[in-house]
Amino acid sequence: MPRINVFEYPAEDHPQLVGWFDPDSATRYHEDTTWDGSNHISVNVGRHNHQSLYRTKGGRWVLNDWSDWEGSEETFRFVTDEVAKDWLLRNHEYEAAEEWFGKLEEEAGPPNLGGRPPEGKKVETRLADDVLAALEGRAAAESVPRAEMIRRLVTAGLGL
Repeated sequence: MPRINVFEYPAEDHPQLVGWFDPDSATRYHEDTTWDGSNHISVNVGRHNHQSLYRTKGGRWVLNDWSDWEGSEETFRFVTDEVAKDWLLRNHEYEAAEEWFGKLEEEAGPPNLGGRPPEGKKVETRLADDVLAALEGRAAAESVPRAEMIRRLVTAGLGL
């Protein structure tokens, strides 16, 4: 029986083992991607980073992150029902979302794709591939959208 260990990643600390699951007895959901003409890009975390979601036999959700970058480490971590539902909807797994979370309201409009009300002025910038990969990896590790991670890092860097 294969066994995959699940870790928590406390800030500035070593990963802590918090459990495990058997992938052969879990249901795996694969990410949705877009094609940019050269690569398949994850709808979750962008270029070079990927995710899949597992529903364990015991009813827990496990988010699996990995990267195309050589030397990067594959991770598995438990996530909440809210994060799992959002992930399923982002990846067009509507039947799975209804199976686990009940009927989706058609009249409610498009699925909540995260985001938040505009905060301040929009700023655009370009980042090198390695910087962007590190940013997206950190955002995924903290289960926040890329824009929120940028806000947090800029705010912390400015000491605000």
